[in-house]
Amino acid sequence: MFDFTRISIWSLAIFPLLIVVLWLLFRHKQKNSKQQSNLSSDYFKGLNYLLNDEQGKALDVFVKLVETDWDTIDTHFALGKIYRKNGEMDKAIKIHQGLIGRPSLPEKYRSKILLELGFDYLGAGWFDRAEGLFKEVLIEDKQSKVARQNLILIYQQEKDWYKAIDIAVELYKVNASVKGPMIAQYYCELAEMARTKGDIKQLLNNTEKALSYDSNCVRASILLAEQSQREGKYRAAINYFAGIENQDVESMTLIMDAMLICYTQLSALNEFYTYLLALEQRHEKLFLQTVITDVLEQIKGKSSAVQYLSIKLRQQPSLEGMQKLLSYKFTDINTQTLCDDMKGALGSMQKERMAFRCRQCGFNTNTHYWLCPSCSHWGKIKPLLGDTCKMSNI
Repeated sequence: MFDFTRISIWSLAIFPLLIVVLWLLFRHKQKNSKQQSNLSSDYFKGLNYLLNDEQGKALDVFVKLVETDWDTIDTHFALGKIYRKNGEMDKAIKIHQGLIGRPSLPEKYRSKILLELGFDYLGAGWFDRAEGLFKEVLIEDKQSKVARQNLILIYQQEKDWYKAIDIAVELYKVNASVKGPMIAQYYCELAEMARTKGDIKQLLNNTEKALSYDSNCVRASILLAEQSQREGKYRAAINYFAGIENQDVESMTLIMDAMLICYTQLSALNEFYTYLLALEQRHEKLFLQTVITDVLEQIKGKSSAVQYLSIKLRQQPSLEGMQKLLSYKFTDINTQTLCDDMKGALGSMQKERMAFRCRQCGFNTNTHYWLCPSCSHWGKIKPLLGDTCKMSNI
């Protein structure tokens, strides 16, 4: 009988394994009764060890079972996944190393075991060993998407963008729409490295490659615009920035400050104002209140800026707009302290409010990332549009 007094919380994770075991036992129902009886006895003996936290003894039992009948290998895979899920990588590794080292291992199971062992090493943080195993899988199965995807994860973690590109290009041939944007981001990483080194030729080469894999790569356009800006080619920079509207209009708010600098350097703020009004009309949810206010203040004065912002806030309330309006509206010396307090409170609220959200997994953040820290998808974190605080009036 089972010693239930020794069942730990960990043991509850064994129940999925029990389902697998019962299924395997059903498969053996067609075999002779003596063999079925022996298998049943050994299975339940192994389960008894597991439920009593005697994993070593349980593993010995299951290893003997797999030698008798390799169809029971699913039990090992299930057990290994349970260990891995519980963070017990050493035990998962021991299971899969034991399988891969068996002289009688059928060739059809080899790749699967190598993958599982690779997952174990990946979970343990041993990227070099995991990399070697996934590469070995590719030698035996060149079409293994799982091996390639995990190699990509390793190379991303190690920031080895050249290796990541080599692996991703093969997947691109099968699924261009998904892998193209990812490869483009790798080339953007290389472009930023080239920029840091002052290698402009390589920067331009990598951004060109990025756009060849993903014509809607906003990051590549920003890199090109910023390079033109550094070189004093403000009109070229403006053209790159403006092109982002056709790539991903949500990202336009990322480059408004840079565009303002370019137009200012060209003494063309009136042109920028006209452009902003047209952009706002084309995309009503695009948040342009504060940048339009800044431009209006410079070309028409504070009165025009306050008038525009007051009207706009009634249509589209926002913390940023309120804070900007407060800096204009209260000028009386008796209300200055109150004004400062309100501005400070609104500033704190603005910092706490999430400004970006991952369109893939919903991760919220105040900082813009190209690679989502939550789901590891590239280029999915976007500014929140029209997601402002709700106020009935100002």
